[in-house]
Amino acid sequence: MSSPAARTLEQNVQDLAARGLQAQGGVVVDRTHPTARECTEGQMLQPSWADLTRLRVNNGFTVVSQGMTYADMTKMTTDAQRYNESGATLPIFNSRGHTRAWGMFNYPNNKMDAAANRVVTKYFAFGRKYGTEINNRAAVMTYPYLVKTISVMGGRCNNVNLACYTMSVKNNKQMAPPERLSRILRPGADQWGVVQFYRIVEGSYGRMGASVAWDCTSSDWRNRWTSQPEIYCRNSFLEAIDGRSKTAVNADAVDVAKAWGRTPG
Repeated sequence: MSSPAARTLEQNVQDLAARGLQAQGGVVVDRTHPTARECTEGQMLQPSWADLTRLRVNNGFTVVSQGMTYADMTKMTTDAQRYNESGATLPIFNSRGHTRAWGMFNYPNNKMDAAANRVVTKYFAFGRKYGTEINNRAAVMTYPYLVKTISVMGGRCNNVNLACYTMSVKNNKQMAPPERLSRILRPGADQWGVVQFYRIVEGSYGRMGASVAWDCTSSDWRNRWTSQPEIYCRNSFLEAIDGRSKTAVNADAVDVAKAWGRTPG
């Protein structure tokens, strides 16, 4: 049995590297410091620029912009404000050697409108939009160039015979089946599957009903649970990744933009 632990970004990247895969992450500029790791919401350590550079150099990890401050762009009233949250982040990424951030803009908290799309598409190839399906080239290459991204959730277990099946979880979320994620990672020709994970944990920690707790110890994914939607079990994560198509190309947003001929502007 693995010991209880919240996995670091570096450990998750290494899990992928062991499978010949590389990852891409979204970065909020104002939460990212030269070497210090900022604690967000009292429980998440944000990687530093030094961490991100090390991961890029050692593991091919690339990053995209998730905004300057993670502000709701639908509440902005001028294009200057919209640019300052989105396009203005690119010179900062470039100055730190992260020159592929233009591949995608992760709209903060999935909030967007026509005015935000108009500005973002001038500077970024694609925009992230949460969805549940594989992307088709024709749809992605149509304005406003939105990429459906699976937001992977943990939560209640999937075994109706266990107490974790009815436990209270924010937004009533339930552990995403690994096979559902694997299907997204089996794209066909002119398709693009994108899955987004948040925090990965292993072992067990805390008790059911606590704000931060999980039990990932079962060999059956249906019995695993986490107390928060954005926490997911490492064994389920690996099962999902291992169920991918081994012939599909591992690509970041810039790779796709170049292959499909999408230039911002």
